[in-house]
Amino acid sequence: MSLASFMCGNIHPGRARMALVKCKQCGGDVASNAAACPKCGAPPPRGSSVGKTVAFVFAGLFGLCFLGTCVSALSKGGGGGASSARASSNSPETARTVDIRTLLGEYRDNELRADSSFKGQLIQTSGIVGDVKKDFIGDAYVTLGSGEPLEAAQVQCILNKSQAKKAASLSQGARITVRGRVSGLMMNVIVRECDLISL
Repeated sequence: MSLASFMCGNIHPGRARMALVKCKQCGGDVASNAAACPKCGAPPPRGSSVGKTVAFVFAGLFGLCFLGTCVSALSKGGGGGASSARASSNSPETARTVDIRTLLGEYRDNELRADSSFKGQLIQTSGIVGDVKKDFIGDAYVTLGSGEPLEAAQVQCILNKSQAKKAASLSQGARITVRGRVSGLMMNVIVRECDLISL
């Protein structure tokens, strides 16, 4: 194919740009846009078009970018959660003041409702000292009641280890105030991480 032929119009411009491929049946040259091989009638081989190749490349790049963004967000989210947890641990949590009669009465009446109101909450309450003992794993605890006779359940305050010396000075019948986190009902209303506020 000569340039002169092309310039003179002997060859159609569309045909000049036409790519030739080898027929798989007879080995002859076939135009890429031909419906069939002019020699044997076999359909021409179809290679992947440039457009499809570019699309696959861009799809792969997009997938990699998306994956990188997700990993980055997760790592930042994890770090942010840890930072917020540290920040919250540094800021003091305000204890909810609860009358001991209300706390015991709620657990006596409906444990599920009481759990939804108090479980996991940091509370402060006052009551009359019953027992000052150690549990089976050696943690010191104090039981508190409202002062009513024959109370079936009391508040059992599992003390922080730093409170052991204070607890050693307690006597049955004394009125004290404690602060701790409600754990739920287990014979008594269990309150953990307790500090003795006033003796």
